[in-house]
Amino acid sequence: MDYRVINISSGEDEDSTEAHVFARAYREAWRAIYGSEPAGRHQVAALGFVVDFGVRAPARVGTSHAHAAPTARCAEPASAAVDVSPGGRHDN
Repeated sequence: MDYRVINISSGEDEDSTEAHVFARAYREAWRAIYGSEPAGRHQVAALGFVVDFGVRAPARVGTSHAHAAPTARCAEPASAAVDVSPGGRHDN
């Protein structure tokens, strides 16, 4: 595991399956959007935890990851809610 999930209110490690599934999905989304590994602490206040990805490893010159991507300070909940039915489909 190359990240740590920390409960904001207690400061303890968050060991729930949901938190770890979220952290891994967040990391994959970050990679897809920015083309690099997330680094540092990413606070998800709406869920009550911080995902600590540690320090970014230096990129190799000539790779697509050579330019530093921004590091998130805080992930806020979306302002527009979307109703999703139990079947997983939503209407726009």
